[in-house]
Amino acid sequence: MLLVKDFNESGFIYYWVDENQDQVSPYIPTFKLAEEWRTRYLFDQYEGNERRLSLIDRRKDESTRKEFDRSLDIVRTNPQGRREADEPVKVDIDLSVEKLKIYYS
Repeated sequence: MLLVKDFNESGFIYYWVDENQDQVSPYIPTFKLAEEWRTRYLFDQYEGNERRLSLIDRRKDESTRKEFDRSLDIVRTNPQGRREADEPVKVDIDLSVEKLKIYYS
């Protein structure tokens, strides 16, 4: 999935699209909510036996993750996590730049 940042009459919006560029999420008003929507969506799509009890991953908080790593005194190969839902979210397609130029011209 790709995160799209766009701009409309209400301001910045975010939404997720699949590999065919089809929208799979509603319009979301903030980046943080877009991140949370993705996590919930990926958990809902998982068909295996879910062992995690919480959608909130302690590794998303960088200071907690570094403190945990220091206390274990090890180097982990993948400190962000193994699942797609653990990977950091970034804006993949930014449509807002051109729309802002038009808006302010």
